[in-house]
Amino acid sequence: MAAKPNAYTPEPLLCFLICCCQTRTGFEWCGLSLWGPQPGGGRSMAALASSDPPCDTLEQRKHKGQNLYYQIYVRKMQELPPDVHRFCDPELSAPRRKELLHLLRSLEEGSSCQRLQILFSFSVPSPMVLELLCALREPLVSAGAGTGYWEFLLQSRGLDVVAFDQNNIFPPEMRYTEIMTAGPEILELFPDRALLLAWPDADESSKFSRDCLTYYRGKMIFHVGELLGETVSSNPWGQSSTRDFQLCLAEEFCCVKRLQLPNWPGQVDSFTVWKRKSPQLVLCDGAHFQYVDTRLEEAP
Repeated sequence: MAAKPNAYTPEPLLCFLICCCQTRTGFEWCGLSLWGPQPGGGRSMAALASSDPPCDTLEQRKHKGQNLYYQIYVRKMQELPPDVHRFCDPELSAPRRKELLHLLRSLEEGSSCQRLQILFSFSVPSPMVLELLCALREPLVSAGAGTGYWEFLLQSRGLDVVAFDQNNIFPPEMRYTEIMTAGPEILELFPDRALLLAWPDADESSKFSRDCLTYYRGKMIFHVGELLGETVSSNPWGQSSTRDFQLCLAEEFCCVKRLQLPNWPGQVDSFTVWKRKSPQLVLCDGAHFQYVDTRLEEAP
């Protein structure tokens, strides 16, 4: 459900923020203004930091291919109170927890982490990860691309990236690059590309990431998000991909590299590289092994 644009909105096409609240039944959507005075005294995006580049429009957020989101993340984390990570600490007073949660998740807070995640992406792309992907020079197919922010940054650095999503939740005015509308079955067309999966599932009922593994015939997967045991969620499998997906991923692929990502409070995201194992079991000194080349070779 979209709210009407308010009197402070300067642009017709980007007059409200389509924002999501993850629930056990999926996504609930509502519209809130991006700019101008915010209810409850929250700051607009333009007032996030006076020294930050403007980011009210899509073109401004594209920032000529530079990683503006990471710059905003660094500044935002410096501005947040030192105890912000205790928003779910039962030993902290309930009123204080409520205040911290408001800073992080409130749709009335003009520069809350949740608003930034909707404008850019759930996970913050680190310069190190972008450099690694560009160095590997693997052509990519991105499944569940959302706004396409990661994909746009990689394309701006010369990487060959195609992207798709099975829904049209984000309107064209919020997308950073072209995103095809398709389901996981389209992956059969891209066996020669590495698969990028960034926060593919809304909850444990989702089949999207698991179906992607079913249709994907390639040899390498880049996963962005939380994994088993790397989460503060009550779900030990994390908030970004399902148990079934992670079990299947570990059975068919081997994790050969892991890099910690910049994390908003409440997330424990990492960037991991997975290579497909040989399906043939080999008996070595009484134990079975499945060959995989664990080396990562950068393109010349």
